[in-house]
Amino acid sequence: MALLVPVFVSFLVLILFWLFQKYQKIQKVNYYGSQIPGPKGNWLTGNLSMFQKSNTGLIEMFQEEAKKFREQGHSVMRYIMPGKLLVFPLTGKTVSKILESTTEIEKGEDYDFFEPWIGGGLLVSVGERWKSHRKLITPSFHFAKLEGYFDVFNQESKILVECLEKFSDSGEQVDLHPFINRCTLDIICETAMGTKVGAQFNHDNSYLKAVDGYSTMMLEYAYNPIMWNPFLFWILGHKKRQNDLLYSLKKFTGDIIAERKAALESGEAEKFTSKRSMNFLDLMLSMKESNVLSEEDLRQEVDTFMFGGHDTTTTSCSWTCWNLAHNPEVQQKVCEELAEVCGEDPNGDISYEQANQLHYLDRVLKESKRLIAPVALVDRKLQKEMEISGYIIPPGSSVSIAPVILHNNHDVWKNPEVFDPDRFLPEECAKRHPYDFVPFSAGIKNCIGQKFSVLNEKVMVSHLVRNFKIEPMAKFHETLPCFESVSKPSNGIPVKLIRRV
Repeated sequence: MALLVPVFVSFLVLILFWLFQKYQKIQKVNYYGSQIPGPKGNWLTGNLSMFQKSNTGLIEMFQEEAKKFREQGHSVMRYIMPGKLLVFPLTGKTVSKILESTTEIEKGEDYDFFEPWIGGGLLVSVGERWKSHRKLITPSFHFAKLEGYFDVFNQESKILVECLEKFSDSGEQVDLHPFINRCTLDIICETAMGTKVGAQFNHDNSYLKAVDGYSTMMLEYAYNPIMWNPFLFWILGHKKRQNDLLYSLKKFTGDIIAERKAALESGEAEKFTSKRSMNFLDLMLSMKESNVLSEEDLRQEVDTFMFGGHDTTTTSCSWTCWNLAHNPEVQQKVCEELAEVCGEDPNGDISYEQANQLHYLDRVLKESKRLIAPVALVDRKLQKEMEISGYIIPPGSSVSIAPVILHNNHDVWKNPEVFDPDRFLPEECAKRHPYDFVPFSAGIKNCIGQKFSVLNEKVMVSHLVRNFKIEPMAKFHETLPCFESVSKPSNGIPVKLIRRV
């Protein structure tokens, strides 16, 4: 019994010390936050109540608040969470401070949730590790490699068309999003991993479900302080849910790595010695053999590539189809350009050269990414104090590169809610700051696979438009972008497909 007293006192001292640290952090955040334009909040919880909206309502909130503060003459706004300061540059000029920094490249704290999955992968790594891995991976996206991916782009896009033909024959409504999702998964597995998965024929893919579940859980974690406490995270069952999702995610990529490794060792797959000739996974395997990457490094980079290259392309392509459905005159112009550049045969392949000549389609894809950014925002956690537009942002704060805000700037984009591909004519682009449009981020941590993604989208959309007239089966805002790791459509992409004669 005598031992219980000092144990209890020690425990109480630890609790009081923890509370004192939290108090100091809240005081610091509130002090700096009070100097920066932003919505009023509670001393203890800050603006936490504003984040209790649905994940579709959060995007609208960010845009409305940004518009309000811009109209007041501000170029920066902030939100306060319990012990966290979130800062949003509101213009391309102000966001340049963080994008052009060569030192402030660490991802925000919310990405810590991805650590058990992609760990030190290129998406979240920093410093020398990031630099060395980026240099090693860059050959996978050389233009000569991109041209070699077109056989797979075309093959899987044609399978997508075949899977959708029954809906055009019956006139039945179809949600395009899951079909595009499975197609992009097959494309990235075969181009980057050299492995056929056949997701377009298997509609019950556990990996797709796990990615969706983990992305949703990340948002819960970001704005629910209860989940930040490890004990409560465990006792409330969140840890078990996370582990179950991680098992599915890691097993999928683990099986792909094992299958490809076995194919190379048996001679079933050709083994190249030139980096420029290797696909992404073969390049990673060669680095492991050379002891450049560990087994865990290999798995993390493959998981990073899978997540970054599959989900964003699915989201972007899905929203492009939705915008085309609601803008039939634009869809018709895309169809006419395709006939002019690629010929009248709806089943003909799209070549690398032809894809680069589809200038109107290129503008359509950009405008779709402007209207609905595939990735709403990317956070950077400051390591040192930074001054932005005269405001001092302390170390530990999150500064957001937020396409969802920048692409909706009424001072830059006239009638930003209107879909207008001609915003991206060369003479119009010249009028804007380079960072007013950043769908793939920018600076030294821009998306390494952006050219791969755009070419992939061009081929998929081309095959869909050449074969079907896409008509909407719901009003435009009856499906909304979700505020998750990617802006997936809340109610899918419900359309009617009419076969082109």
